Amino acid sequence: MLHRTLTAVLILLKLSLLALADRPPSNSSTTSSQSLAEAANIAKPGCQTRCANLTVPYPFGIGINSGCSINPLFDVNCDSSSTQPKPFITTTNHEIVDISDNQVRVKNSVAARCYTESGNITREDILDINLTSTPYSFSTSNKVTVVGCDDLSLFGSTEMGKNFTSGCFSVCVKNSDIIDGSCTGIGCCQVPIPKGVKTLAAMLTSAFNHTWVYSFNPCGYAFIGDQERFQFRKWDLEEESFQNRTTQDVPIVLDWAIGNGTCEQANKSADFACRENSACVDSDTGLGGYRCNCLEGYEGNPYMSPGCTDINECESNPCDNYASCTNTLGSYSCSCSDGYNGDGTKDGLRCTAVNSQFPAIKFSVGLVDDVVYAVISSPQSFELFTNGFN
Repeated sequence: MLHRTLTAVLILLKLSLLALADRPPSNSSTTSSQSLAEAANIAKPGCQTRCANLTVPYPFGIGINSGCSINPLFDVNCDSSSTQPKPFITTTNHEIVDISDNQVRVKNSVAARCYTESGNITREDILDINLTSTPYSFSTSNKVTVVGCDDLSLFGSTEMGKNFTSGCFSVCVKNSDIIDGSCTGIGCCQVPIPKGVKTLAAMLTSAFNHTWVYSFNPCGYAFIGDQERFQFRKWDLEEESFQNRTTQDVPIVLDWAIGNGTCEQANKSADFACRENSACVDSDTGLGGYRCNCLEGYEGNPYMSPGCTDINECESNPCDNYASCTNTLGSYSCSCSDGYNGDGTKDGLRCTAVNSQFPAIKFSVGLVDDVVYAVISSPQSFELFTNGFN
């Protein structure tokens, strides 16, 4: 079935290239609240918190079977065999570049197929990533991308319950066809992936083995990566450094979760991970599992004792200059000083003096009192004042 599908798509790819070659030239031109890594209690006591420049917060932990993570699936291998230590996911050997409250970003794997001018294959790298039996799945922040002018990629996932197959082909016959920043099928194509995918394999092939486009595009590429971190440029087609550059600069985004049960199920278990002042959040991948978040007004690591602690909001001066701030558990309150009304907050009604609504009348009355006193207290002033009315 896959062979017949591939044959049909290759025919379509050839027809597309032929159509582009016959096309007349165009006359127009087209011009991420506090994270786990910021918490005061990052790692378990006695455990390493950093590997090179990466902060590794619990429930992750540095060291294989070191006991520093919530379970061995969350172990991080800090490989110090090179000059600069590098952190890797133990189960997949992908290098980690970032760990956040709900995602892990890892360096990429890029499939490539390169040709000679006569169409012989000189190099072929495959893409086959398996996250089965790990707490990770591919995030929808990724897209599968194919870069090349004579390239087709079929990719899919066949793990139990998540059968996903898709593909795209990228064509062009002249360098001038290509538009920087556009990934809609001319030199570059992209497709999204559904939630909950844990395996991905890509097949990269070509209709004419790049014989028509070899002068400016000797290789085709396919990869999955963060769609916000990749922007197609026409020089991507000819630079042989594209594969290494994409591996380093365009991470794969992985969603993570603890276990495979719901919050309701996990809450009945003795090893429920959410500590004090935190809330359990069900994973939305369709694979089960959960994460923990601090309640509003609290901060810290929700997976470690003593859990999340109260934020003293008064330290950030949220109240008006004429109000006092009182910190409360999970919140705060502002109280206006005597003689002032309002809610006391800087971004609300602030504090307004009770007697400030008639300032002009107060000023006028005060001025008359001063004038009368001056006239009465001085005979000369009184005489000048009375003569002025005669």
